[in-house]
Amino acid sequence: MKKFAAVFAVLICVTVLVLAACTPDGGELREAFKGEGYDFQPFDITVAQAEEYELSDYFSAVKDANSYPKTVCVLVFSTLGEARRYAEEHASQEDMPNLSRAGRLVAFGASEAVDIAVNGKTE
Repeated sequence: MKKFAAVFAVLICVTVLVLAACTPDGGELREAFKGEGYDFQPFDITVAQAEEYELSDYFSAVKDANSYPKTVCVLVFSTLGEARRYAEEHASQEDMPNLSRAGRLVAFGASEAVDIAVNGKTE
């Protein structure tokens, strides 16, 4: 029984580490957005209501700013728990459309842009 508990604990730790490693960092995401024609814009973290959370990175990007703008706000949290808590607490807010979480990353905005943040590609 002790061996089973030890193996199970190791599997849980490995799973958490893999999930954390799969979350892209801000630099990789910025490159993905640049590749899709997005420009970066100033971003006030209070707009995302994330002042009380520990973030490792955050940014906002826009595409087609002069015609039909597609914007996205990307938050990369320091821990998986912080990202999960933020997503749960803000899931029903109308001013955060298409809010999605992938690992430590939370993004909201235009669906195409959120897809880039969460999946690294467009549909």
